[in-house]
Amino acid sequence: MDTHTPALPPTQVVESAATLWGAALQPAGCAQCRQAHLVEAARLSQPCPNCARGQLVAQPASLRPEPPELLVPFSKSRQDVRAALDHFAGEVWLRPDDLDAGTMLQRAVPVYWPMWLVDSDVEGNWQAETGFDYQVKSSQESYTGRSWTTRDVVETRIRWEPRLGQINRHYDNVAVPAISDHQQLAHHTGAYQTAQAVAYAPPHVAGAALRVPDLPPESAWPLAQANLDKAAAAECRQAANAQHLRNFSLRAAYENLHWTQLLLPLYATYYTDDEGRPRTVYINGQTGAIGGVRLASQRKGWMWAGIIGGIAAAVFVAALLVSVLGAVFPPAVIIGVVLGIVAVGLACAAIVPAAWPWQWNRRQPRT
Repeated sequence: MDTHTPALPPTQVVESAATLWGAALQPAGCAQCRQAHLVEAARLSQPCPNCARGQLVAQPASLRPEPPELLVPFSKSRQDVRAALDHFAGEVWLRPDDLDAGTMLQRAVPVYWPMWLVDSDVEGNWQAETGFDYQVKSSQESYTGRSWTTRDVVETRIRWEPRLGQINRHYDNVAVPAISDHQQLAHHTGAYQTAQAVAYAPPHVAGAALRVPDLPPESAWPLAQANLDKAAAAECRQAANAQHLRNFSLRAAYENLHWTQLLLPLYATYYTDDEGRPRTVYINGQTGAIGGVRLASQRKGWMWAGIIGGIAAAVFVAALLVSVLGAVFPPAVIIGVVLGIVAVGLACAAIVPAAWPWQWNRRQPRT
């Protein structure tokens, strides 16, 4: 694999500005997550849309001076976001008070996050082992009842053969992460239809926060090269009419590179858990897909367990008192037994709200 790094688009440090990328944007950062955004002046001192744990403050940022080429516009309205948040919060039985659709909607911030699309010519030599499926027919005998039976078994195997060759191809729009948490955001928001991207224009980003790439081209190039090699490997396998490929290696030159910055839309909001820690929630601005950690309230679980347990204790005491009356009024013994059974049932039921938040929270992804 060629380790030569081709010429890459330059970046520069922007100390401060009233206008960037043709819009009234200035660089700002968060001291907690250390992520940079381009925001309007009114959004300074507001919670960071990435982590919600810090505030956005003016600071320098390293970025490409030219504006992005493409963006996927928002196609989901705030009312659509409300419906997604209602569903997101409604599935949590004992939830924190702050896990509320209306509250999160008020905090929702439109955000554009970046990724790279890389075009490149790839020319070089490759070698690999190519795998070809073939079938082997055999017989299998088994004893059933009082006789032996034979049945045919067809097994698919792979024949591996060495191959080498040359490649001279052009690849367009190879997707490459532009931010270090790309995979996390992609997991929360789901896929985007990038074919619906339009040319960047400043009115599209009015009122939105724009994430600044923390993987500029010089940092993202190894990922771009790996994805270009992966695309080349798929074509080499296809050219060899093989079904499988392994131990692929490529020594190539990467020429005529063109890096396109594509902006993807999402809404970022948050709620606070029992400890007051902000938990970020993301909504895909194109599809409405929603993701984030949904924590139940263990505090509410213990509260309801205590209430139900207290009722169980009161019923049990009543059962004892009624049973004492059985000495002078024998039917009261039956009532006491019934109340005792009810008390035991309530005591068992008190375990449910105490244990459910713990079990629910264990199933949530770690962040």
